Amino acid sequence: MKDLILIADDEEDIRWILETSLRKLGFEVECAQNGEEALQKAFERQYSLILLDINMPDMNGFDVLASLRDRNVDSPIIFITAQNTVSNAIDSMQLGAYDYLTKPFDLDEIRLFAERAIRNYKTQKKIIPSEDTEDSVSLEEIVGSSSDMLNVYKLIGRTASRDITVLVTGESGTGKELIARAIHYNSLRKNRRLVSVNISAIPNELIESELFGYEKGAFTGAAALKKGRFEEASGGTLHIDEIGELSTELQSKLLRAIEEKQIYRLGSEKPVSVNPRIIASTNRNLKEAVAEGSFREDLFYRLNVISISLPPLRKRKEDIGELVEHFLKKYSAELSTGEKIFSPEAQRLLINHIWPGNVRELENTIKRLLVLSPDSVISAEETEEAIDSQTGFGQREITERKTEELVRMILENSDFGSQNIHEQVIGKVEKHLIEAILRKTEGNMKQAAAILGINRNTLSKKINDLGIKRGST
Repeated sequence: MKDLILIADDEEDIRWILETSLRKLGFEVECAQNGEEALQKAFERQYSLILLDINMPDMNGFDVLASLRDRNVDSPIIFITAQNTVSNAIDSMQLGAYDYLTKPFDLDEIRLFAERAIRNYKTQKKIIPSEDTEDSVSLEEIVGSSSDMLNVYKLIGRTASRDITVLVTGESGTGKELIARAIHYNSLRKNRRLVSVNISAIPNELIESELFGYEKGAFTGAAALKKGRFEEASGGTLHIDEIGELSTELQSKLLRAIEEKQIYRLGSEKPVSVNPRIIASTNRNLKEAVAEGSFREDLFYRLNVISISLPPLRKRKEDIGELVEHFLKKYSAELSTGEKIFSPEAQRLLINHIWPGNVRELENTIKRLLVLSPDSVISAEETEEAIDSQTGFGQREITERKTEELVRMILENSDFGSQNIHEQVIGKVEKHLIEAILRKTEGNMKQAAAILGINRNTLSKKINDLGIKRGST
């Protein structure tokens, strides 16, 4: 017997494409042109899968799904929509949808997801929807519609309402704290406190008292009892940022607190019961740290129940334009600078930059430009100068760590086919250096060559070979 699929979409061409494709794959297919018709059909017949558009004229897909679940219709749902937003993706997962796809979609992708959903349905027999999805926190600060970010949104949606430990990983500046906030404020604990603690920002000798608190008189200066972050977050969520910086001694105490749901304040032998949900985050590779012996393996597995990995900005360049618009709108209002836009050349600079500081660096660059640019159109020259002030090229000494990060990022975006990787890396670093020196000397070739320690003819050749525009320096 063929599996029966219902397609609910108000666009006739979408219905036709999906129906034709799925029938060729051997499925039996029915269609509905609005939400009411979809409900009527789903109440009358049992479908192996429902493909459901989110935006329809009579009722949206979320309302259709809620009505289906109220009537105990447990067919798996895959939402399809042209509006790829954070809230759509998260709401879809929280309402119990099997998955979420955006238009225009790949028909092979539809086939793959349909087969998986039906196979899962036959195995599990029931999909249990999440509860309490009202009054979710605004997700406007999480920006991006790339496939990598869509996967992140799905994980937030599937994870938030389940009281489970989450490990968020990603380079500095990728937005790990925003993900922790999104999980908390879309969880069953959203009406309790979200408490954050950054391990790297606290002196080592104070971390234990910060996490677990202390009794009055526990040490000199302890004039009164102080609750630690675990107690403050009990019943809510505790976000431990940069957990990879925690000493091995405190890792052991943290593991015990998580497993036993008890902590001991400094100066006390009486346990205090605590029950926070733990969200940990780090920019370190904890698997490597475990192998090196600097991070406890048992703590790693206790934290890594669900892992959400945030991609660096250089890996999702298609999101940069959206992020730029978001920050321009946000900070032009907050900083009272008036509305501004970037010139086409400036936009290209923003998109092509490797952003070693990720979203945070982009955000700071735009804030700087909004304040310092006197014009309503921000130029390429102003943008390049602002980028340089953030990264340090031509403005301050580049530390060994930053140089290592830069080389790694260049390698990730290099073409290894020609096998001249040395020339590729040196060329890209050299281009930044020469451009910075030319800006510093205001285009004076003789002075720039002297600073670089090369003759003027060599500098001229390098400018041509590296594609440096003399007018833009």
